[in-house]
Amino acid sequence: MASPTLHSLLLCVIVRLSAGKSEVGPTSCEETLVEHEYGKDHDQMDDGACYTPHVEVANNDPSFSKGYFLKEPAEGRENAKCLDGTPALYYHRKGTGTGVNKWYVHQEGGGWCYDLNSCVGRSKGALGSTKNDKPTRSLNGGYFSLDPKQNPPMYNWNAVFLRYCDGASVSGDKAAPTVVGNSTLHFRGRAILDAAIKSLLYERGMKDATDVVVSGCSAGGLATFLHCDHWADAIANAGKGAAKVACMPDSGFFLDEDHSPKYGSNMRNVFKFQVSSADGLNAACVSAHKSTGDSDKCIFAQWSSAHVKTPMFPLQSEYDTWQQGNVLGRGGDMNQFGKNLTTLVNSLLLSRPQHGIFLDSCSHHCGAWNGPILDGMTSSVALQEWYNKGSPALQNKGFFKQDKAYPCKACCSGTGTEELVI
Repeated sequence: MASPTLHSLLLCVIVRLSAGKSEVGPTSCEETLVEHEYGKDHDQMDDGACYTPHVEVANNDPSFSKGYFLKEPAEGRENAKCLDGTPALYYHRKGTGTGVNKWYVHQEGGGWCYDLNSCVGRSKGALGSTKNDKPTRSLNGGYFSLDPKQNPPMYNWNAVFLRYCDGASVSGDKAAPTVVGNSTLHFRGRAILDAAIKSLLYERGMKDATDVVVSGCSAGGLATFLHCDHWADAIANAGKGAAKVACMPDSGFFLDEDHSPKYGSNMRNVFKFQVSSADGLNAACVSAHKSTGDSDKCIFAQWSSAHVKTPMFPLQSEYDTWQQGNVLGRGGDMNQFGKNLTTLVNSLLLSRPQHGIFLDSCSHHCGAWNGPILDGMTSSVALQEWYNKGSPALQNKGFFKQDKAYPCKACCSGTGTEELVI
């Protein structure tokens, strides 16, 4: 399958289903990951993450990555289960040259199951099970690109792709299985996360890392907001604080709004039945909201972002195409939505000086790696500048913004030719 260009992907228009309701709007891919796994007529809360075919390559191919199932009997892995009880999984491509001790970790996206019945359906596909996963895959392109021109910060780093199979941005922390009819569900996102981190640190060598960037797109971008500090703390404890750790969530700043698609209510329901908690979310956020009884806010990037202490550089469209149809809803004012998002970014995320953001005005969701140009830089170059110098040393304190009115087709133009990735 040939890689589509950024331009052709951004012009694509499809009908999608979210939380059981049809929404029409521009998207960044011809088929979403949820649609590929569960068909067009699904009951999942689709996050718009693109489907990318799984490609296997020979072990001498530079993009070769090996899969590692988090199975027993290793300590702590007995609960690292997908929705259907199969073991969690990640893929690892080894770093080379100057990148041998540097790591890029990507958390897969793919929406959420917003009630028990939709989780049963989800458990029967790849976003709830690893039963059909292959032992190897190719990791290349976009954030994983091996081309130093397309990926100057991380082209030769270790690359990790953490499979998404729990339905709640690896936040669930329910000890006992949940029986729904003839199905048994496991809500063990936090156990998956902990087992993956431990395996990467002590079996793949990440404890010796000098640099780590933790990322993810869409539901994986939300996972990055929720778990950034947890990754950083675990890496610091294993490596005695030697590694420089930063986070780069892509298209994960979902707003806590409850218009006709009811995104806010659906995510609060996920929080409730998956038993997300201080152990499954950002602990500082949960603690801050405990006295007011609204800890469920912490499943939203909007609220958790104010509590993240690890330096963070999100990639985000202020006119996110998925949020246009599935958070704002039909008939909403997208320019006002963009203003609201920008205001929240300023007051919450950027309230801490270590953070920056690449906030473009191109209407897209996920990826757009090297698409929009902000302050004369593509996203990969801006990331490199921010990572090497830090927000305080940069123009506008690391706030890269396009700040154009919607719609702005010219805002999408750039030098990149990589497809919009996973």
